[in-house]
Amino acid sequence: RPSLDFERDQVFRRQVLDEIAQHFTDTKEDDWSRGETTNRLVHSILAKCQCPNTDPSKGPVDADLFDGDEALEAMERRTQTVPMFTHGQQHFEWSNNGERPIEQLFNRMEDLTKQVSVQIPSRGFNTVSFEKRSLSDVKKRFLSESPSEDPWNALDLRSPLPHSILPRFLTGENCQLLPRIRDSLLEGHSGERTRSSREDWNEWVELLEWVLVSEGGHNTSPHMDSHGWSTWITIQEGEFGFGWLSRPTAKEQKAWVANPLGYTGGNWRFVVLRAGQTVYFPTGTVHFVFRLHSQQTLAVGGHVLQWTGLERWAETIMLQLKNPDTTNEDMGTSPLKYIRSASDMVNARTLGSRIESLGGMTTVRGFM
Repeated sequence: RPSLDFERDQVFRRQVLDEIAQHFTDTKEDDWSRGETTNRLVHSILAKCQCPNTDPSKGPVDADLFDGDEALEAMERRTQTVPMFTHGQQHFEWSNNGERPIEQLFNRMEDLTKQVSVQIPSRGFNTVSFEKRSLSDVKKRFLSESPSEDPWNALDLRSPLPHSILPRFLTGENCQLLPRIRDSLLEGHSGERTRSSREDWNEWVELLEWVLVSEGGHNTSPHMDSHGWSTWITIQEGEFGFGWLSRPTAKEQKAWVANPLGYTGGNWRFVVLRAGQTVYFPTGTVHFVFRLHSQQTLAVGGHVLQWTGLERWAETIMLQLKNPDTTNEDMGTSPLKYIRSASDMVNARTLGSRIESLGGMTTVRGFM
């Protein structure tokens, strides 16, 4: 099983708290930048955040701490309801050539003239959170390794890495709902090799696998991942503070949804992830990220859906459509095509008496 160093994590938490407080301004709240708005909320939550209980003998667990075999068994046997932490699940390895992973990442990219979205904290709160920058500019900035008072976060970069970044424990059949939705939407009724357009295919490549590279000190406020996705993240370089609202009651969930940029109630937990460690967090997890100013971070990740989690997924999408401020991106009406595709597959499985792997009729009725 992975070992979490809670004492070291607490030191990290206190350092981040001190660093954030040093950058508070005297500006009135209406004039705060996106970065200051985020940092003040993250500071309030981190000040009360605790390490998770992972021992069932001490009460309800906030997270599961599993080795690879345990993680695979859990993901196949049930719908995961709390974050899961594991390690050593990535087949891909970086070259042992003296270059750090961030440098190797950019060296694997071919066309550096392409534009990517970069979150910049100094942007005004009422403007979009990101600006477009060329990969060449992003590479130059990160390889200079100069700490910044306005740290960039390059989110959702297309991965130039082999598909072997997918953690082993997510390769079982129960975790293949999202690829099956992809196949259904791209192939229609054809059982032959997909001949979809590059644009359609790229949509799915960027959903299933992506890269996240950030300068030190860039924090993200609590949110749910859009479209009801479950998510996995594996750290490649640096230390990555991951916090979440643990086991929220219906009342706590409702209060957070009503005020996602101000709610600090409930039970918040955190873990600091290091290279080789993976977090998987299920549909609807309210989470945030925090970083030390001195460290750049690189992570790979992707989205997942469990067949047994169909009902929870549909419920979360409905909540997010009604409350768009709860997610990390605009969804439009795109979730509806995913729901329709999943519904068609569930109907086909029901007619073919193949629903036990979904959780039986209980899951089917709850989803339909």
